[in-house]
Amino acid sequence: MRRLTQGIYVKICGLFLIISVCSRSLPAAAHEHGDSVTEIQMGPSTLTVNTSIASLIFVLLVVVVLILHLRTKKTVLTKMTGMMAAMAIAMVSSLVVGTITGIVLEKLFLSTVIGVTFGMSVGYLSGRCLHLLASLDGMLAGLMGGMMGAMLGVMVISDYPTLSIVFMDVVLAVSMLLLYKLLDAEENLHVGTSVSQLEV
Repeated sequence: MRRLTQGIYVKICGLFLIISVCSRSLPAAAHEHGDSVTEIQMGPSTLTVNTSIASLIFVLLVVVVLILHLRTKKTVLTKMTGMMAAMAIAMVSSLVVGTITGIVLEKLFLSTVIGVTFGMSVGYLSGRCLHLLASLDGMLAGLMGGMMGAMLGVMVISDYPTLSIVFMDVVLAVSMLLLYKLLDAEENLHVGTSVSQLEV
């Protein structure tokens, strides 16, 4: 079990390495916002677009890994843990996707639609293997995360957009790592309880 956790940790570190390679000019990104209106209207910089693509790949990989991991443990999870897992996956991933689309598209309506649709889809898929309550909780959390992410993305267009994406990726990685450990701890608790009942 510890080896599996270390494997996921190594994958997350590898994805961060990919993001850092794609954003070689990160120090310059801190001052990439322009002071003139013409620079803002030209759209996101190449660095921001490349970071967005790497971040989207990172989000999709993390979401797929967590959903598969959740399905393998569906028999040992309590209803509350399942709801928490679906909510965490949907909210944080849709927050990142909404932020990215807000920055890249620079349109609040379309960014909100994409973020909310992605979040509700992930929330439903996350909770589907558990029960309907977890699916509903995940969908509502995805809806909220998608809306907040789109608003954040549009607000930071002219104020450190690349660093905002990287920061949201860090939030995603930390949250999902803690969720992964929670799922493992829940499984260990269930196994320990089952063994003690057999001994009695």
